[in-house]
Amino acid sequence: MNTLNAPSPWIQSPRWDSLWMFAGLWAPLLALLAYALTHGFGDAGTRHSFGLSVENIAIIYLPLSILHRISTTYAVLGTPILREERRKDPVRYYYVPAAIAAGCIGLALAFTFHGAFAFMPTLHAQLWAYFLLAYVMFGWERWHFCAQEFGVLSIYRVRAGQTASEDKRFDRAFTIFMMLGVNTVLVFCAGYADLRQVMLYGTPLADYRGAMLQPVALGAFLIGAAATAYAMLRELRHAQRSLPKLFFYLLIGGHPIALYFVPNALGVFFLSYVFHHWMVSVGLFGRIALHGFEAHPETREHARSAMRRLFFGVAPFLILAMLFYKVFDPLDRAGTLSPVPDAMTFVGASIGAKLLAGVVIGLFFAINYLHYFYDRYFYAFSTPAVRKAVAPLLFRTP
Repeated sequence: MNTLNAPSPWIQSPRWDSLWMFAGLWAPLLALLAYALTHGFGDAGTRHSFGLSVENIAIIYLPLSILHRISTTYAVLGTPILREERRKDPVRYYYVPAAIAAGCIGLALAFTFHGAFAFMPTLHAQLWAYFLLAYVMFGWERWHFCAQEFGVLSIYRVRAGQTASEDKRFDRAFTIFMMLGVNTVLVFCAGYADLRQVMLYGTPLADYRGAMLQPVALGAFLIGAAATAYAMLRELRHAQRSLPKLFFYLLIGGHPIALYFVPNALGVFFLSYVFHHWMVSVGLFGRIALHGFEAHPETREHARSAMRRLFFGVAPFLILAMLFYKVFDPLDRAGTLSPVPDAMTFVGASIGAKLLAGVVIGLFFAINYLHYFYDRYFYAFSTPAVRKAVAPLLFRTP
């Protein structure tokens, strides 16, 4: 039975939602508990070391991170869900993404051959292609994370029957303020100096270590905490209040807590922000894709179940992507935008080596950019095609 007015406030069930939608709440708490049981309070060095180990072993770190990157690309191009839309609009689904990938490779080649720009007066000018890729990556990634949080709030808003336009406007304003405002300030002020050096390169703030960092970080944290408290109070007083939506406000408000108190320790921010993002992405993808295969019986060759068809459909791409990431990990500049590249990078390398490195670096950026691009056209329920093809699969019961 398909319905957009299901009586349950949850996407699937309290258990399913807790696992996939609320990993940003339970995963950091498990990390803190594990640390307390194994180290007590410890010191800053111990906490940082423990945090790095958490990031490296968190469930299935590499497969989960890559699966989340390729999930919407596969959902759009490899499943029957948007088949008709792909036929109607090849520019959107094929030509624009191809241009994005080509642009990434072109800019990456300009980076690996940056010696050709040695006549430029500054390092920023010589490495213009890298900085352009980094600026787009940072901005698009932040917006992508913000859009996901707003999207989940929107799903719970629909489930709760909150149809008033002011509810949607409030959720949008809250996520933009928290994700793009508060979190960005804290990223730059509370422990990610290398990233700040790249994003603000050439400005007085890039290397700033002065006395204002801590007060600014504290101010951002307090403002974020106040905004979260207001959002939760507003939800509690709502005529159609939603328990999962209330907890999701708390989850979003937890990002600044992790950033302010333990940005580089215990893996708390990684689990609250990045791991949570992966879990939401994979959970929603799996739910929609499974229902999509079930809704298209003509794809049931060899009597395979929807789960098997999904697994055998996405597994080859996941394996290839994992091999690519493992082999070329040192060239993954999209995954590690910082530090600022050295001026001697690729100096003395052969033309063939520069060509290979440029293509690989470009592909790393392209994988991320295409994930952001296709995500927009798979989850944007303001788009008629998404409302028609994707929404019924997402809101389907169970």
